[in-house]
Amino acid sequence: MSGFDYGRMQGTATRLMVRFKQGAVRLKRVTLGTPPNEWTPAPETVETWPLAATVKRLHQRYENGVLIVETGDMVTFAVPEVEPQITDKLVIDGAERVITNLTPIPPAGTVVAYKAWCAA
Repeated sequence: MSGFDYGRMQGTATRLMVRFKQGAVRLKRVTLGTPPNEWTPAPETVETWPLAATVKRLHQRYENGVLIVETGDMVTFAVPEVEPQITDKLVIDGAERVITNLTPIPPAGTVVAYKAWCAA
């Protein structure tokens, strides 16, 4: 019996996301450097990466068996150049959004795609 090829599935997911992507979605990461002294704020480094993504507006969803009622977006995106972090932000058509939940698909093994939820 042959195993499932998640690497191949990742390639398929990426091709589909590139083909059907919606709008301009970017992953944004702000990294703080070392402050030069105690009274000067640490310098920030901002990096962004383009995402092949689809965006779906949600009004309610189930999370861990609990009904969450809020307006927000579910962003499904292909695996980017860097591993996304919950502290990153998404920039959707120029609007910066905070990630409230980030889930790799599948949750173990080779990641094929990601889902991120953002409050509206």
